[in-house]
Amino acid sequence: MASTVSFTEYNGAGSTATASRAEMNLKNIDDSTTVYSSSPITAGNNSFGKYQAAVHAGTYNQLSAASYKISSNAPGTGLSIVGSVVTSYTTPATTATGDSAMSTTGLTANFNTSTTPFGTGTSTYTTSGTVYVNALRLQLQSTTSAVPGDTTSQTITYGWTES
Repeated sequence: MASTVSFTEYNGAGSTATASRAEMNLKNIDDSTTVYSSSPITAGNNSFGKYQAAVHAGTYNQLSAASYKISSNAPGTGLSIVGSVVTSYTTPATTATGDSAMSTTGLTANFNTSTTPFGTGTSTYTTSGTVYVNALRLQLQSTTSAVPGDTTSQTITYGWTES
């Protein structure tokens, strides 16, 4: 028995879901399909906030200890990646989210029995089938000293315990 994990991204005024995302490009548009190079973030401006959540499916006895972390929250000069695990959705914008630097050691998330990742949830989940993990909200923030061009890729790691 093992769960299968995929990621769903949420965009727009009504948290429109796009399932099975393989990447998370931070860009100057609130969607999941535009190529990031078509919507660059200019120095001194922020990306739109980005919401993505892990989704478990399959057969398992128990899921617990869900967490997200990033390989680096400072991908370049004048750039920072901020983030938090959230229990509610706000329409993404370029306004600073108010989050702190994204954790490189891990942010705890809960499992939600509803059909979305937005809710308080529970730290342990014991019913096989589909379950959403609290969403991770990220934003790339830049200062006017940011150097133009692509940044190096950063890795978002999602971890959990399963039995």
